Amino acid sequence: MAKLHLITYGCQMNEYDSERVAGLLGNLQYDLTDREEDADLILLNTCAIREKAEEKVFSRLGQLRRLKAKNPNLVIGIMGCMAQLQQGAILERAPMVDLVFGSPAIARVGELVERAKRERGPVLETREGPLTKLTGNVPRPDRLKAFVTVMEGCDKFCTFCVVPLTRGRERSHTPESILAEVRGLAEQGYREVTFLGQNVNAYGKDLAPPTDLAALIERVNDVEGVERIRFTTSNPVNLTSRLIRALRDVPKACESLHLPLQSGSDRILARMNRGYTRARYLALIAELKETVPGIALSTDLIVGFPGESEEDFEATVDMVEQVGYDSLFAFRYSPRPRTPAAGFADQVPEADKARRLSRLLEVANRIGAQRNLALVGRVMELLVDGLSKKDPRELSGRTRCNRAVNFDGQGRRLYGELVNVRITQAMPHSLRGTLVPAEAPAPLSSEGPPKEALCGLR
Repeated sequence: MAKLHLITYGCQMNEYDSERVAGLLGNLQYDLTDREEDADLILLNTCAIREKAEEKVFSRLGQLRRLKAKNPNLVIGIMGCMAQLQQGAILERAPMVDLVFGSPAIARVGELVERAKRERGPVLETREGPLTKLTGNVPRPDRLKAFVTVMEGCDKFCTFCVVPLTRGRERSHTPESILAEVRGLAEQGYREVTFLGQNVNAYGKDLAPPTDLAALIERVNDVEGVERIRFTTSNPVNLTSRLIRALRDVPKACESLHLPLQSGSDRILARMNRGYTRARYLALIAELKETVPGIALSTDLIVGFPGESEEDFEATVDMVEQVGYDSLFAFRYSPRPRTPAAGFADQVPEADKARRLSRLLEVANRIGAQRNLALVGRVMELLVDGLSKKDPRELSGRTRCNRAVNFDGQGRRLYGELVNVRITQAMPHSLRGTLVPAEAPAPLSSEGPPKEALCGLR
């Protein structure tokens, strides 16, 4: 069999796409390999959200050039968001690349690879295409958690963002196709699914008849074998009270939410074209905390957006303090091609961006550590998903509110099991715990304890 080596950058959507590409090419007798020197085909699934992500790809291509020189028959391809955004510019900068194709062409990856091999020249395919539900994946012995794309694209056109350019407008997959995929995953042993979409809580409004994410979660809750349901990424504009109630009322929906803020300044939010104000965001946070007590919240933040003053930045720090996020992802603003913000005249100096980012992360780490410390002594339900990274003698798992917990498994084979652990120690980014007796709080059921109790929040 021919050998395929996949290199994936960026978000969960890219991880999902890589799984599908591996499955599609597996049907064409391509076997996955971890060794790039053994590969007949190397595909780099790329991200374009920041300039640094693109530079990583070009740096990697520089390393792969040596392999190509040794093996002229090696096919090297670039797929994903960077391919869709940069298109022919990739071939100009890296002429040794044989294939460039965007996300709409993933369903035709086998055809495109064969064309690149046959024509012995660069193949470029970045045209728009129909939304296609791809459900093939690579059989793995560690089946436990799976991503499921429920929609693609975004209609928001934030001034810093390339998603509408790389993924197109919002398009939803039908509930029936998603349910079929989830049932298939459950039959393979997967116990947790995460719904993916660039603006996932806008799911279903483009379908006929229209539906919503809450309805989809309710239907997937009935799939036997699946124990946990998550979703990402949510835009505050489309976060509804109905979806918030689903986090409380649907048994398998996990009590965590990633809700990007981007900035705490109304002036900067308007320049970003985010569609909400600071007050509106805080109102959503208040509703979330009231409806789902103890919900774990995370967010995305951009520092140094064009025109951001010290006062604007301090407004962002204040929001982090007020909300009390469990974790956050903060980045320096990076101008992206073909976005309005890249042309704004008042770009912030890099030194100011670096200073602000450092301060913001210090505040975030302090708050996250305090949130973790408050959980010491609580009993939490874990889905055991592997070994501890720091001590392979210990097991690791995730709580329903998505906290990592390491614990002594007492020699038991617990991978994929739901267990109860009492938290004994809090670290900045993880927890430690000990197994509790089997008579401790049972997994959630319709007659079981309140959901927040299972997340260790009472």
